[in-house]
Amino acid sequence: MFMETSKNNSEELHPYVIPLPTNTSKRVQYVTTLFFSPITIKILRLFEWDKEICQKEIITLLSQHSNKTVISSIKKLVSLNLLEEREKIEIRGNRRVRVKCYKLTDIGKWYNILFKDISELNSKTAREAIANLSVMFTAKILLFLDHLKVNLTDFINQVMSNALRRVIKSKKYSKYDLVVFGSLALDVYLKPDIKINPGGSGANIATLASSLGLKTCFVSRVPADIIGSYLVADLISRGVDVSLVELEQGVELPVCVILEPLEPVQMKCKIPVDQKSLPVVQEVRDDVIQACSNARSLYLGEGVSKVYLEILSRINSGNKIVVLRPHILTLEQYFEEFLSILQYSPILVLNEEKEQVLKRRGLEIPGDLFKAGAEKVIITKGSKGAVLYVKNKDPITYSAPLVNAVNTIGAGDVFSATLIYYLLRDFNIEEAVKKAVYLSALSTTQLSSRKYIAKLEVN
Repeated sequence: MFMETSKNNSEELHPYVIPLPTNTSKRVQYVTTLFFSPITIKILRLFEWDKEICQKEIITLLSQHSNKTVISSIKKLVSLNLLEEREKIEIRGNRRVRVKCYKLTDIGKWYNILFKDISELNSKTAREAIANLSVMFTAKILLFLDHLKVNLTDFINQVMSNALRRVIKSKKYSKYDLVVFGSLALDVYLKPDIKINPGGSGANIATLASSLGLKTCFVSRVPADIIGSYLVADLISRGVDVSLVELEQGVELPVCVILEPLEPVQMKCKIPVDQKSLPVVQEVRDDVIQACSNARSLYLGEGVSKVYLEILSRINSGNKIVVLRPHILTLEQYFEEFLSILQYSPILVLNEEKEQVLKRRGLEIPGDLFKAGAEKVIITKGSKGAVLYVKNKDPITYSAPLVNAVNTIGAGDVFSATLIYYLLRDFNIEEAVKKAVYLSALSTTQLSSRKYIAKLEVN
């Protein structure tokens, strides 16, 4: 059952789902008892989920109605299995008195919520309601799948992805501090214990930027299945706008198996071979252009170079911070397109491995990158810090602080996210890189790939 909250807008619905008996006559009894008897509704509203109320207290709270009417309504709720009754003994003076007390049944809890405003529910009750209702509803539906010849996996994927699409559109900022292009992924650790973490460089940066208070939009393609839905839901829960994420069939998530999380990192990633299945945007939509045009900064990570070229050609990139951190496959297989992006003067962030790929291509670093259009080039060197090259200035080398590192994976994402954060706070590039080097080193003391930096640490 869906309750409409506005006569003028059919979209204004609250998803109140209430269970009803399978027997038709009993369904009629439920509806007529509840919806044509305001006293039964008043009684249900008195209860909290785990609170017991005795008959005498109910009568007192509803003193405007006769005792007989209240007791009759309580009996109806018990007969409908919405209230459960128990008797207890109370000592009153020298007498032992039997007292009838009541609690909501599991079914009664849903009707209790139905007749309450959302604002009346505490967060614990709301969480329990959502979880229990989802389990109850799904369990009943699954009983019919064989009869309907519906594949269980397909059903779950379809329900999750379609429900998430609706949520995605409702969680949207009007303007962005940062638009992040990149991917989601799964990181599988084999030591010290086997565990799976959400990953993906772009997603890591989006969650960290959001935790630092930046209005962040993540742009990507995600498989329309239960794993993709879970990962997108995690981004939503962390305040990331995912309204431009595309949920599609045929998209494959990269899976990275991590053998050694410390330098030198040993990691093997399975990346889709077919470009159509890559978890990054394949074409530029008008809503993406609008988001980028209104954003204060862009992060261009794993993605298709032609897409980035089109975006930069259609927006005024001169008035915003643009950080380009290309995937190594982009440098190896789409070298000319990569060089073309530099004409828009992004801040180019490379690690030592990517620097070597460009040198093997015959490029002088940073001279040839400056000639192609870059004005600021940063080479990150892991635990050794970073080097900043600014056109027509001497390079600056930054040393990283010594820390008790346990996992260096994701430190580069922290560097990029905090670099953008400080640039948006009007720090100059030299100071921003200094702080980003410090915080990326500090992040290696965290076990997971997806790092989090407290606001206190970045101030």
